[in-house]
Amino acid sequence: MAETCYSQGKKILLMPELQPNGTWRCRFSIPGLIEPTIVTSIDAPLGKYKSEWGAKTAGFALAKKAIDLSYDTHTVTVQGNNT
Repeated sequence: MAETCYSQGKKILLMPELQPNGTWRCRFSIPGLIEPTIVTSIDAPLGKYKSEWGAKTAGFALAKKAIDLSYDTHTVTVQGNNT
């Protein structure tokens, strides 16, 4: 089941998954993000997180980075169009 969080007004859906080896990873989705290639991540290899909380924290941090990058790219584009 997805858990909803927000960063800079953007919705982040966290989807923690218990792996067969007993460890956790967390995929995420950011609906409406400008750059679709960074919307979903399975960055955490199997065995990286021993708790669901650790996996969700890492997933949120990575999603927040993706949002920050999309804002940086958007700001540069907007500023470039204004000059």
